[in-house]
Amino acid sequence: MTTHILSALKHHHTFHYINMKFTSFLLSILPLASAAKSKNKPRTDYIPQPATSEECCPFTYKATCTKNLERMYHIQLFYNHKKDITPEQFSAYWANNHTKTAGDFHLRQGVYRYSQYHSTPQYRDLVRVPGAAPVLEFDGAAQFWVPNMETFAAMGADAFYRDVIQADELNFIDMESMRLIVGVDYIVVDNQNAVTEHGRSF
Repeated sequence: MTTHILSALKHHHTFHYINMKFTSFLLSILPLASAAKSKNKPRTDYIPQPATSEECCPFTYKATCTKNLERMYHIQLFYNHKKDITPEQFSAYWANNHTKTAGDFHLRQGVYRYSQYHSTPQYRDLVRVPGAAPVLEFDGAAQFWVPNMETFAAMGADAFYRDVIQADELNFIDMESMRLIVGVDYIVVDNQNAVTEHGRSF
């Protein structure tokens, strides 16, 4: 069924419109990457420092691991499920199918960490209480930690992303719902430990 859907899309303007729109969107951040490199060279040229021989595991605190993460750019892409599938189908496909295609790609591109943030309506209902802030109505967010913005821009410009990964995204993502935020982490508590050494300052 998926093959028929993709085949149909390729023969209509919809596929080309989405492909051009999202590729242009990712490439539009190239000036941001260039500006970041000129203004703050240590961040864009950052190479993670090796941690100790022990792994960074739950309820342990390794200053090197925390500082490495703080020096990264943290990018989040929020989006919703396609209209013809359920939120549960969206999460299942994203976690069990899309990762088979995207995981190795992100490793090749030099992504430090790639994480999926799943938020079904049932989870969002947990905070719909009187006096609470409005709830963002997104089904999930793809989160990337990269050493520089050029790495993220290169992902969108890569032929494998355009031809394979983006085609797979059309199976479960409403591309029109996508929103982007870029920033950095300043970690205060890590694995139940107070953080006293930081990889950046403000």
